Amino acid sequence: MTISAFSDELAQVRTKKKEFLSQIERIVPWGEWLAMIQPCYYKGERGNKPYPLEIMLRLYLLQNLYDLSDEATVAEAIDSRAFSEFCGVDSSNQVPDGDTLGRFRNLLIRNGLQEKLFAQVVAALMERGLILKKGTIVDSTIISALSSTRNKEKKRDPDAHQVKKGNTWHFGYKAYIGVDKDSGLVHTVEATAANVHDVAEVPKLLTGEEEAVYGDSGYLGAGKREDAVVRNKSGRKIKYKINRRPSQMKKLSKSGQYAAKRAEHTKSSVRAKVEHVFGVVKKQLRFRKTRYRGLESVRLCGQKFNGYPQFLLGTYCIMRFLVFMRCCLISSGYWVKN
Repeated sequence: MTISAFSDELAQVRTKKKEFLSQIERIVPWGEWLAMIQPCYYKGERGNKPYPLEIMLRLYLLQNLYDLSDEATVAEAIDSRAFSEFCGVDSSNQVPDGDTLGRFRNLLIRNGLQEKLFAQVVAALMERGLILKKGTIVDSTIISALSSTRNKEKKRDPDAHQVKKGNTWHFGYKAYIGVDKDSGLVHTVEATAANVHDVAEVPKLLTGEEEAVYGDSGYLGAGKREDAVVRNKSGRKIKYKINRRPSQMKKLSKSGQYAAKRAEHTKSSVRAKVEHVFGVVKKQLRFRKTRYRGLESVRLCGQKFNGYPQFLLGTYCIMRFLVFMRCCLISSGYWVKN
């Protein structure tokens, strides 16, 4: 067998990575995304011509999907046949270096384009009737931050915070999501330092059109706070169906405990959809820890982004990006059947 024939045979082999990227190729609205980014991209009026925008966008997409550093993304685009085919490159000269990819990422952050892309996907899902907004499930997860002090300031990430969960201390951020109770699709994502209480973020996770809100026992009392959303846009009262703590049911009679367990099971069967999101993000997409310190993402100090400073984008934007890619894949039937 000749080398050329062997190469052609490898190109035709279908791997899981190629199948996954072919799904991404099919569902991403490349034309609309490129048109959205193009006005902010480098014009190339001075110096060397910039790399094609589509290659940069595809590399950035791969970086977020596989949780890679700038240099690792570039290396994989050269080494991996699946990555090079997805990016449409056949030579290492067509692939930018890590610094160029980092500047492209900062350009997207500086212009708030991740937020626009996420909003576009949510709007498309609503148009298809996949997000009904009749009920929202709220939950949060801890995203660890870099705890190293090997930097110029000799300090840990100043925007992250430590929090105790069970008997274990964690240092990082907390990501909150609002999930449609019928479809399991994510419609809202927020992020804070890890020490912020879950209940405080509930109003920001609601669409205002819910009839019911579901959450675990960490959200008890969410409907009684001063800033709680108690009525939807139609004027109807929103029901907060929050799971009880096990200790609360021990005080009931045997018949009361039986009825309470059935009610809790009904709530939990709905609330379980929110755990699937974190399962995909943390297990399949491997996003358990931020790659960059918060202040490294600062570009416009003092400017707010969905209620949070720009330095939270190290966690916030990547989390949103991964979650909205899950929305795309679910709507395409890649992870769940239609």
